[in-house]
Amino acid sequence: MILVLLLGSCKKERPISQEEQLYQTYCASCHLPPKIDALPKHMWKNSVLPAMMELMDVEGMYQDPDWQPTGFRPKISLGDWAKLQRYILANAPEQLESIQMPQADTLNQFTAQPYMVDSLNGGMVTYLEFKKEPNQVYFGDLDGRLGYFDFTTKRVNQIFQGASPITWYNDKDSVAFISEVGIIHPSELKKGKVIRKTPSDTITIANDVHRPVHTLMEDLNGDGQQELVVSEFGNKTGKLSLLKANAQGVYEKEVLLNLPGAIRTVAKDMDNDGKLDIVALMTQSRESITVFYQTADLVFEAKNILEFSPIYGTSWFELVDYNGDGLDDIITVHGDNADISYVHKPYHGMRIHLNKGDNVYEEAYFYPLYGATRVLSRDFDQDGDIDFAVISTFPDYTTFPERSFVYLENTDSANFEFTTNILEDPSLARWFLMDTSDVDNDGDEDIVLSSLTFGFTPVPKILTERWDTNNVDLLLLENLLY
Repeated sequence: MILVLLLGSCKKERPISQEEQLYQTYCASCHLPPKIDALPKHMWKNSVLPAMMELMDVEGMYQDPDWQPTGFRPKISLGDWAKLQRYILANAPEQLESIQMPQADTLNQFTAQPYMVDSLNGGMVTYLEFKKEPNQVYFGDLDGRLGYFDFTTKRVNQIFQGASPITWYNDKDSVAFISEVGIIHPSELKKGKVIRKTPSDTITIANDVHRPVHTLMEDLNGDGQQELVVSEFGNKTGKLSLLKANAQGVYEKEVLLNLPGAIRTVAKDMDNDGKLDIVALMTQSRESITVFYQTADLVFEAKNILEFSPIYGTSWFELVDYNGDGLDDIITVHGDNADISYVHKPYHGMRIHLNKGDNVYEEAYFYPLYGATRVLSRDFDQDGDIDFAVISTFPDYTTFPERSFVYLENTDSANFEFTTNILEDPSLARWFLMDTSDVDNDGDEDIVLSSLTFGFTPVPKILTERWDTNNVDLLLLENLLY
C-alpha cells in the first residue's frame, strides 16, 4: 500500500508546451483566460486577436504614434506573438455547439398589455424602475427625458429634460440625483454627468463621468448623509466611483476600482459587522462580483467573490436566498453580445451560485439562454420558492427568436427544475430592461418590460421594420394569481 502511494506521488504532471505557457501568461495578465474552444476560429482570427494585439506591446511591430494607450500593456516579442496566434487558431473550433433549449409553453400566469410613453415609433427606454408608488414606473430615454408612467391614468409625467440619455434616477427627501451617460456608444470620452435636483435649483455635481450606467444612493456610514456609488462603465477604461459630500456640501470623488465595466452595485452588510458594504458587478475584461468591505468610515477593501470568463458578457446580478438557508445566494445572467466576439454562445444564460459561507459561492445551476441580460428573482406564484423572469436582448433570432423573454416557474426548488414560459408575441419589441411591482394593487407582483430598439447587433429585417412602424415602449405583464 505504501509503495502504491509513493509511486502515485511520483507521477509526473503533463508537461506544458511553450505555446500553452504563453497563452496562460499573457491572457491571464489582464483577466481570467477564456477557454480557447469557447470561441470559433474565425472570431479569434478576425476580431479577438486583433483586439488583443491593440492592448499589448508587441515588440518590433508598427504602432500608430498618435495612439495613446492607457493602463497596463503586457510586452511580448513578435516571435512569441506569432506563436501565440498559431496556438490559439490551431486549437479553436470551426464553430460552437448549439444550445439545447428547454421546451417552452406560452405564458399563461400573466397577461400582456403594451403601452407607449411617447409619440415616436420604436423603443427608446434607457432607464426603468419602480420607486414611490406601485403603479408608477420611472423611465429615462435616449433623448434625455426623465419621467414616470402612471398605469392607472395611462399618462406620462415628465420631471426632467437632460442633454443625453438618462441611465439612473435616485431621490430622497426632495433631493434627486440624475445620471446622464453622455455618449451611449463605446467611447473613451468622459461626457457623462451626475446632476442634483432640488425644488429650488438644479446643478451638476460631477462632470467628466465616463459613461455612467448605474448610480447607488445610500447612507453607507450612517451619518445621515447620502453617498453615491457611480458605475462608470466606460469602454477600455472606466471606474467605480464614490461621491461623498464634504463639510461645505461639495461632492468629492474617490475611485474605488480603476477598471471598466462597472454595471450595478448593491449596498448590504456582507460580513455582519454592522457596516454596509458594496457589492459590485464588474464586466468588460475582468468580469466579476466584487465586494467592497467597509473596514472603517467609508474606507473599503475589495475582494472578488466570483469571477467569470471575459467573453461571458455578464450583465446583471441579484442577491436572494434561493434555498432558504439564511444566506444570500447570487443570481447572474450572462449574454451581453454587442462586443468584439459577436457569436451565439452556448454558455450564455442564467446561473445560480449558492452561498456556502465564508465568501465561498458554488455554481449550482445553469439555464441556457442566448443573450441573457436581465433577471428578476421573486416568488411570483407565491408557492414558497423563487421563480425567475429573464430578458434576452441578444437572442438567436434565426433559431430561437421567441426566447427574448422567459419566465421560469420553479416546480422543484431542491432539484432546480423549472418550466419555461414565453410571451405570446415575443418579437413585439426588443426588450432591454424590466422591473416588478404590484401595479394593480391586487396582492401579487406584476412585471414591466421596456423596449430599446437601438441597433446593437444584426436583427432580421422583418423585425426592424416592425419595430420601426409600431410604438411599444412598455409591456405590462399582469399577474393573474389574484
